[in-house]
Amino acid sequence: MALNSGRLVHIDALRGIAAFAVVLFHLVGGMRAYVASPTAIGLLPAFGYSGVFLFFVISGFCIHLRWTKRKVAGDSDPAINFGAFWKRRWNRLYPAYLATLGLYSAWKYFQGELIAGWFSLYDLISHFLMLHNLDGRTVYSFNGVLWTLAIEEQLYLLYFALLAIRKRFGWITTLAVCFGMRFVWFALCYVVRPYHDLPFNEGAFASWWIWALGALAVESYYGLTKLPGWTSSLFLAISSLLIAGSLNFGMFALENNYFARTAVLFEPLFWGFGFFVLINRVMQREGKRNSPLIQGAAFVGLFSYSLYLTHEFVLSIGTFPALLLIALSLMFAYLFFLMFERPFLPNGNSGPIPQNAVAGEA
Repeated sequence: MALNSGRLVHIDALRGIAAFAVVLFHLVGGMRAYVASPTAIGLLPAFGYSGVFLFFVISGFCIHLRWTKRKVAGDSDPAINFGAFWKRRWNRLYPAYLATLGLYSAWKYFQGELIAGWFSLYDLISHFLMLHNLDGRTVYSFNGVLWTLAIEEQLYLLYFALLAIRKRFGWITTLAVCFGMRFVWFALCYVVRPYHDLPFNEGAFASWWIWALGALAVESYYGLTKLPGWTSSLFLAISSLLIAGSLNFGMFALENNYFARTAVLFEPLFWGFGFFVLINRVMQREGKRNSPLIQGAAFVGLFSYSLYLTHEFVLSIGTFPALLLIALSLMFAYLFFLMFERPFLPNGNSGPIPQNAVAGEA
């Protein structure tokens, strides 16, 4: 399947890298496992969960792409039709998502972990409605990544609020509101904790600012908004990502509850900001000749959603060498993509995959 020359190759490549990083993270067992048994080869995969925050920035970039392109083309006030927007979101996300729920339900039943009862029904319904990230009992009950899909759906709803604030007050106010809502959400989670386990970082408001940075990045790429030069500084991107990684490492390596609580509050912000700056930097090379590594990552980016959804299933089926598990995860994800993603994309199986279908354009 050839890459369409009209696509944003670097966005596809970053999607592929993000999904692959999450696969490696679950393969090695994450930072907790690394701290317990450190190895040189396991350090970078232990940070692989940060691919989630890269996905959030890319998602904001892609969802705001349609509005930005219309604005640049001369539409003074582009309108986003609510019904059409959600129809595209349903077609893009739900067929593969529902297939994933079916796959994991069958696997849990086969493993004897799915017990019939009211809670199982509640759990399944909350996953279907993508509200499972609002209850600590259901947020991770099927697998370790589906909570991010709930965040995505809720961020799509928040997009209309973000767009209204951006059009009326500009980006400084918009980012301030999105940033502040993370701390409002934290306070709400703290207040209701005695009565309900409301997860903090698994909530949409906790990642709204990160997602909004992606929307700002697409406006910068198309020249609709001019950003200062430091927002594409490779040094700044690496510095922010290193701070985030240090905070994450410290949470597991240091036995200090105060440090851990502080790190949980601020670590995702450094990941999000670092990836925002990184995207600004790499998009400066869009349209130029790409290395085989970028082309390969971009190919994985085409089916990165399926890879993200299914890799935990493949990793759980047995004990095999790491390279074999990675290869099986990629092959299974590609087949899953052909079965449950590609037929529901614009053009289906009849033509090349359009950029907006895979990159997530609204």
